[in-house]
Amino acid sequence: MLMRLIGKLGFIFLTLVGVNAMAEKPSISVTADSFPAIPEMVTSFGAAATNNAVYLYGGHTGRAHQYCSEAQANTLWRLDLEKPNAWESLGDGPGLQGLAMVTHGGKLYRIGGFTAKNKDGEDADLWSQANVSAYDPTTKVWTELAPLPEPRSSFDAAVLGNQIYVVGGWSMQGDGESKWHKSAYVLDLDQPQPQWQALPVPPFQRRALSLAAHDGKIYVLGGMGQNGGISKRVDIYDPKTKSWRRGPSLEGADMDGFGSSAFAVGGRLYASTYSGLLQRLSADGESWEVLKELDLDRFFHRLLPLASNKLMAIGGASMSSGKFDEVEVIRIQ
Repeated sequence: MLMRLIGKLGFIFLTLVGVNAMAEKPSISVTADSFPAIPEMVTSFGAAATNNAVYLYGGHTGRAHQYCSEAQANTLWRLDLEKPNAWESLGDGPGLQGLAMVTHGGKLYRIGGFTAKNKDGEDADLWSQANVSAYDPTTKVWTELAPLPEPRSSFDAAVLGNQIYVVGGWSMQGDGESKWHKSAYVLDLDQPQPQWQALPVPPFQRRALSLAAHDGKIYVLGGMGQNGGISKRVDIYDPKTKSWRRGPSLEGADMDGFGSSAFAVGGRLYASTYSGLLQRLSADGESWEVLKELDLDRFFHRLLPLASNKLMAIGGASMSSGKFDEVEVIRIQ
């Protein structure tokens, strides 16, 4: 009798645990008809959301592995989220791809990337850039800031507090051998004349990765190693202790570490990966859970915040269907 009672209590306990676990997993809805398609189908571009608008700059418009000036976008586009009728061109600049763009205090910060100096049909002549520029939407003026300590592309950037963090990537200098960066930097926007300061050397060298700020730390997700291997590894930098540590690896196949995008909303960190998996870091930060398999399996795209329970997925491409111009809105119930 006692054993039967213990068995019943155990069953009830496990049932309650299962119910609670199910309750913790949110309902996800995705729509692709809320906003107009992006004006150029691009990969490896910069994008940011601020002041009820989404901005997009640069990127690769050509065929896979077609690197030339004609295949690089150079327009700053804006979508008004309150009246999302069409994307507005705010002017042109340098052709760039493999760049990062972040926002702070209502301004946009365009960082690095690479420029193709060759025309279509010519031998590739690719040059990573160190330029950093700030755009003020109220004055519609770009201002040059302190450049990166070395040219950098195929990296990512994130804002934590008043600081911009840059991690990963490499430097391409025409016919010279590409240099994989061991360094990472931070730019303190509180300073009158901000200068890039070196972070402790990361315990990895990867490009085609993604960065996100979450819980007072910088998360570095996936990427490609110098030997060509794809990694789902996650590394975490803590500005308080000025130290790196390993985090839980992403879920999915190995390729899910390639060309991902991540952003934190509502106090939780989300990532969209190569196989179309929408993943969320657990509340205790010890694992990732797959919330949904999205219809569009994007890589080299951007995941942007729209609200505490809403994300936007734009741009990118799929190995099976090519580039996307659809804008997906991901609602987390």
